[in-house]
Amino acid sequence: MRSFDLTCPGCQRPLEISDFSRHLASFGALAAAAVVWWFASARFAQDASALGWVLPILYSYLAFSVVAPLLLILLADLRLSSELPARVPREAPAHHSSH
Repeated sequence: MRSFDLTCPGCQRPLEISDFSRHLASFGALAAAAVVWWFASARFAQDASALGWVLPILYSYLAFSVVAPLLLILLADLRLSSELPARVPREAPAHHSSH
């Protein structure tokens, strides 16, 4: 089962994660990344090499990458999907050329 194939057990309609949950997880991850960047910048402020500005950015990116999915796992709210299922693309007949 793929994660995009979630269906309601009662009515069998497709489910999706609410926009509010996605935005809340993103905002929380941005806040965590900003805090990590601030601490890392204070730690590496004396470093005159390239690591002085690269490591805070790297650490904040990693913090965002870890915190966003964790918050989404904890805060996700499922709702009935408002979109129709995606149509499966059909292949063009063999006699059509792709020129």
